Amino acid sequence: MGKALLFPLLSISVIIAYAGILGVLFILLNHKVWEEWAVIILGVIITVGVPSIAFFMQKRVEGS
Repeated sequence: MGKALLFPLLSISVIIAYAGILGVLFILLNHKVWEEWAVIILGVIITVGVPSIAFFMQKRVEGS
């Protein structure tokens, strides 16, 4: 039973860590740099960048 719970708990902890780091980054950007504009720019970069990187990596994998 212990090994059956390892991957779900690991995935939950990775998501919590990712969300926490991203939240702290957004809060720090909002208070230290251009206020809301830094958060908007980073959000757009993440929203456009992640699918673009995934698309190019998928094309590279399928091409080889």
